[in-house]
Amino acid sequence: MIFPVEDTRLRLQALVYVIKLYDELTAENGASTLGTQNQAVDFILANPERRRAGAEWATSINIDERGNRRNPLYRNTSTIIAEIARTRQASRRSRSLR
Repeated sequence: MIFPVEDTRLRLQALVYVIKLYDELTAENGASTLGTQNQAVDFILANPERRRAGAEWATSINIDERGNRRNPLYRNTSTIIAEIARTRQASRRSRSLR
């Protein structure tokens, strides 16, 4: 789903959230692949409640916090990132078996 240019700031906020969450989940110091980032950002932006939660997170006092694990945005986004990663790994494995 593509959002209008007016949502550029919200898209950027969601992207920063996804990058920070991905770093936490994988304990890596690099960003996830662009495909993973874009899918996770679109996941956040596709739902008004997740958009609101992402915008609230971005305006929080401590922007380095992803939130706690009981937070629905954290749970839902971390789940979708894990699903994307599993799909990509399975795809790579099936290609290498050919």
